[in-house]
Amino acid sequence: MYKVIGIDEAGKGPIIGSMFIGFSIINLVDGLRSLNDFQDKLAVDFGVKDSKLLTPKKRAEIFEKLKGAIDMKYAQLTPALIDKNFFEGGKLNNLEIDAIIQILNAERPDLVIIDALTANPEKFGEQIQKRLGFDCKIISENKADTKYTIVGAASIIAKELREKEIQEIKEKINLDIGSGYPADPKTKEFLKNNYKSTEFDFIFRKSWATYQNLLNEKDKQKPVTKSKDKTLFDY
Repeated sequence: MYKVIGIDEAGKGPIIGSMFIGFSIINLVDGLRSLNDFQDKLAVDFGVKDSKLLTPKKRAEIFEKLKGAIDMKYAQLTPALIDKNFFEGGKLNNLEIDAIIQILNAERPDLVIIDALTANPEKFGEQIQKRLGFDCKIISENKADTKYTIVGAASIIAKELREKEIQEIKEKINLDIGSGYPADPKTKEFLKNNYKSTEFDFIFRKSWATYQNLLNEKDKQKPVTKSKDKTLFDY
């Protein structure tokens, strides 16, 4: 068997909710010779493409179909974990790489195709390669979700899980928080009215400038973050 994993993320920029990293996993009998055929099948039979090119309804439909066609894994970086990392001097990219490494070391694929998190995809691929506990080929490219269907599948996994979490938050607090992105008017209004609320404390990324700018000088201090409710890599 020849194992291939596509990787992409969703929810890097929002001020509300988690960031998700999706992993689409396939096992090929004929190795690389059948990879293109499988990717064509994902595109033609399932309609897989970059999640940004799909309507929410279509994305959800494809996500359900993919459950029976490929293996799925994901890493979830909660607001509390993102904040803890930031206030301890860490970088978000490094937190993402930690999650990627943990899952790759568990899966031990032969080939990884990843939508690079930085403007230097070759260097990003090398960063991952150096930390793996096994040998594998890594293809690291910008916009890989539009070039490789298996990465498009990973983008659908990450985006759909992100949207499911946002919907769960809305249902839990019974308020419309919008998309969770800072530029969304509904998110802006919700944040303005509730950023000090202890009831909604768990959904905010307090290290984000948008949140920090709302604090007055008296409030401006590093919040105590707790992550006991979720592990770093919840998959």
